[in-house]
Amino acid sequence: MQKITQQLQKTAEGYALTLRRPYRAAYGFGEKFDSVDQKGKYVRACVREKCFYQGEYTYCSMPFLLTPDGFGLYADTYVEVDFDLSTEGEITLSFREGSCGERAEVYLFEGTPKQIITQFRTLTGMPRLFPKWALGAWMSANRWHTQEELEEQRMLTRQHNFPHNVMVVEPWSDLTTHYLWNGSVVPHKEGNEYASLEEMTFGDPWQDPKALIDGLHADGLHLLLWLVPIYAQGVNIESGWNVPQCLSDNEYVKAHGECVLNADGTPYEIPHTWCIGSMVPDFTDPVGREHWFNRFRYLKELGIDGFKTDGGEFIHEPTVKFHDGTTGREGQNRYCEDYTAGFAEFIGEQGIVFSRAGGQKSPSFTVLWAGDQESTWSEFRSVLKAGLSAGLSGFSCWGFDIAGFSGYLPSAELYLRAVQTAAFVPVMQWHSDPVSNGRCDFTGAWQINDRSPWNIAAFHKSGELLGLFRKQFFLHYNLLPYQYALMQEAHETGIPPMRHLMLEFPEDERCFGVEDEFMLGSALLVAPVLEDYTECRTVYLPAGVWYDLFTGERYAGGRTYEVALCEEHCPVFLREGRAVPLNLKGGALCSDVGNRLDGYEELTFLVSGEGTAEFEDDLGNRIAVRWTQNTFETVRNDRGIPVHVMHTKAREL
Repeated sequence: MQKITQQLQKTAEGYALTLRRPYRAAYGFGEKFDSVDQKGKYVRACVREKCFYQGEYTYCSMPFLLTPDGFGLYADTYVEVDFDLSTEGEITLSFREGSCGERAEVYLFEGTPKQIITQFRTLTGMPRLFPKWALGAWMSANRWHTQEELEEQRMLTRQHNFPHNVMVVEPWSDLTTHYLWNGSVVPHKEGNEYASLEEMTFGDPWQDPKALIDGLHADGLHLLLWLVPIYAQGVNIESGWNVPQCLSDNEYVKAHGECVLNADGTPYEIPHTWCIGSMVPDFTDPVGREHWFNRFRYLKELGIDGFKTDGGEFIHEPTVKFHDGTTGREGQNRYCEDYTAGFAEFIGEQGIVFSRAGGQKSPSFTVLWAGDQESTWSEFRSVLKAGLSAGLSGFSCWGFDIAGFSGYLPSAELYLRAVQTAAFVPVMQWHSDPVSNGRCDFTGAWQINDRSPWNIAAFHKSGELLGLFRKQFFLHYNLLPYQYALMQEAHETGIPPMRHLMLEFPEDERCFGVEDEFMLGSALLVAPVLEDYTECRTVYLPAGVWYDLFTGERYAGGRTYEVALCEEHCPVFLREGRAVPLNLKGGALCSDVGNRLDGYEELTFLVSGEGTAEFEDDLGNRIAVRWTQNTFETVRNDRGIPVHVMHTKAREL
């Protein structure tokens, strides 16, 4: 890693640098929906909210790229950076001068793609090792308005036998303050004083949040609450519970300047997109930041486990100013980081924040989801590209809304194939948009937008479909020991669990353009089904020997295959010489092991060929194993936990 800042040239608007060096592909840039390889394009590193069909826009942007040709680039700045990749053998980056007149530090990384990611993350912060429960299944909705509805969802997960570990609730707060439970009664507070839990009483529609949260915890569920960083300026005032509190909050913020300001010193108000007219808290102001988080402290006393930090893309004007002297030129990209980092610090090491917006430091404190998609096949294909590019930028814990969260309910095939893909992704989540948003036309008996697996199966009148969905949730939990081990690796090296094939096979040029497969760690190759009405899909297997995860069929690598599809699963292949730690019951994949995270039914190593492997978890287990085609030996087992083995049988194709 070396600084090449001295190569920057002053331009009329800022600075520019051109690196002349041959390269065959360019990856990174945060999270990209249009393609993983951005070579030949003009890429703008800029955070931008785009609802549905994101195309070239992204919620999560980084001025970083890496190539399979031994180098990568990073501009350490939050001002908008443009990368011109349109000229063969050249990369030009340019950016406007920052508000303080500083020049960005530009770094050149040398090495393999994995080494480049490690260097980049060493500079910007390694991915956080999140609590293991973040890897369980998630359920979420923007339509659960009452405590009874949440209790019903908890009951339905048990009734249909779908393990979950996370519940995300969006419409929990009133529509004025955005921090008090809807229906709560508090003594009115002036200035920067906020009600304590002891002073609050609760009523319809949330009668007893503490009992609710305690009940969820007893079932192994963790609760996240949705929020946006705004002071509501008249938004839904007429329908809110706490109008006096909201108005006094806003007057205090205005009087003390505890918000992002316009150049003339007046409060900045969001001009367009959504939350229009609201003021925005300034997280660079220590006093204002403290006052902001004081309002949420009672939620920690209730026992909530984190926040879905939506809406980090609210800085639309380059002239606005922050307490630390920066302006909107930096704020457009940095604000989402300041916001989510603040909530990550607030909730602490046992909790998480879940965001769609971010930047180069975000993997150090944020679980990322791919934002808003409709239920279409093209959206499904785009989120896979987003996940691959996010991983290449250093995100370890990423997920997407299964089959989209909005529009008409997904087809049975789309939901099934999305569930099968999500089983191998760190965050497996379904989410639902409310019908009131007007994004679909539900009629008859289906006047709710419920994307739960049981409702989708009922909508398509198929009990068999429900069973297929359930097996994928079981498989996700079977894989949890492997996923957690990969999260540990990411925390130490920056290498993500979900990997573009190029990361594992940087010498194989045929991998460079593969954007419809991914490696889960170094052992499993997953080939999602991304089209409707198809009986087979093309799969490229890199060099080596591979085994079908479910049938044991043997494939020679370095070749492309037309693989027949089945309803039960998408194509997945185990790489010879690798081991995958699993939690199984009865030695079977897709077996029900529940949602417990404090032990295993059967800790099982799935192995093929011959090799060695080490495994360490958060429970104190440290295990080393070695094996051949016919033998398996545990050479280290610190706690003496029972260890099982499942040899992949080498059946010729």
